[in-house]
Amino acid sequence: MKKDKATGGIRLRLMNYVLGGLTLGIAVLMLVTTFLAISGYNSLRRTSEAFLECREGAEEIQNASDYLTEHVRYYVGSGMRQYLDLYFEEADVTQRREKGLATLEKHFAGTDLYDALERAVNGSKELMKVEYHAMRLRLETLDGEDLSQYPGVIRDVVLPESELAMTREEQLDQSRKLVYDLPYEQTKAEITGQVNRCLEGLEDHLQEKQANQAKQLRTLVVLEQILIILIIAAVALLVVLTSLLVFHPLIRAERLVRTEQPIPPGGGAYEYRFFAATYNRMFEASKESKERLAFKASHDYLTGIFNRSGLDRYLDSAAAGQNALVLVDLDGFKKINDTYGHDAGDRILRKLSEILSASFRSDDRICRIGGDEFAVIMWNAGVESSAMIREKIAAVNAEMRVSSDEIPSASISVGVAFGGEGNGRDLFRYADRELYRVKRSGGCGISIRDGSQDEDGANEGLPEDEIDK
Repeated sequence: MKKDKATGGIRLRLMNYVLGGLTLGIAVLMLVTTFLAISGYNSLRRTSEAFLECREGAEEIQNASDYLTEHVRYYVGSGMRQYLDLYFEEADVTQRREKGLATLEKHFAGTDLYDALERAVNGSKELMKVEYHAMRLRLETLDGEDLSQYPGVIRDVVLPESELAMTREEQLDQSRKLVYDLPYEQTKAEITGQVNRCLEGLEDHLQEKQANQAKQLRTLVVLEQILIILIIAAVALLVVLTSLLVFHPLIRAERLVRTEQPIPPGGGAYEYRFFAATYNRMFEASKESKERLAFKASHDYLTGIFNRSGLDRYLDSAAAGQNALVLVDLDGFKKINDTYGHDAGDRILRKLSEILSASFRSDDRICRIGGDEFAVIMWNAGVESSAMIREKIAAVNAEMRVSSDEIPSASISVGVAFGGEGNGRDLFRYADRELYRVKRSGGCGISIRDGSQDEDGANEGLPEDEIDK
């Protein structure tokens, strides 16, 4: 295959065209062979289904004949009307013999198989005349029976004078002999023989037809096997080349990308080498940008501490346990900006962030969440930490009151709430309510949602119904 002179490496497009065309040609041949095999299989299946249908029809003729014999014998033996009714339901309604013969006619009309089964059905119908005679004679032995309530074929049977002259016991015995004697059994045996000959013929026919169809299928299967070997070889070649030119280089490159390292040039297909070189250029250009963006996403640009997004990341976790949320607000920040300028305002914000960071633990989260608003999440700090928090805030206020030429004196108002009472939004609302108490009372103080009142009078001046204890 042709190599690119400038970049080097085999072009995947050309490789795919060659191997893809070869594979497609083999696949088309497989498709044709498969279609022929499916057609042959369907033909074999239809042959088997026809055989099963015909065999079931032949067996139904035998079963129906046996069923009629069984119920006529029950009737002459017991005289119970229900057996006679079941007999005529089969003969006139269910008609399994007629349906079985119709099934065979559909597939084998005019053949010896059909003729044999037709003779079996005709023999069964001839046997019914003997059965009608036996039932009519048995009817003579019953008292009070209304002949008009019986089928016409029974009423129409004319009994010979010799049977009419018999006693009831003799008539009963004669009716039983009619359906149990040797001529009756011989006729039954002939019916069974015709059905069995039909079944044997069906099996021979099926075996012959299946043998021819199986031979055709074997030829198609051999051809398919050859085509499968060819397509496996083509696919294997494609896999090997793709592995050597694409996958293995990509796997090596993936490890380097995961460890944020550049990809060394060389190796692999032309396209891989091109993208590797492009990635290396983009890698160097984006590394610094990603670090800068990741920091800006969660940190405040002025103070370098977490911003509101950083707070939101931890707020629900803080609300779920015994943790504290400390909301801090600079008192009179607008006046400081108006009086000393925005540069002084920025310096005092940085000063507050540095004092807060130094006053709280290293694993606590210090955040600037607004212009002059700060928040501190104290982990594992429950209500019992209230006194400690007051001391820390008092110390922060003391440092903030110290002024210099560049940074004026300032103070903070603080509201504190503890987790365990709701979600992150609830925790923020509780702390903000406490902060509001301090601001309403003049600022420079702390209010804690712990059931106690601020020592510096942060709650003074509020209506009694606004004081949440």
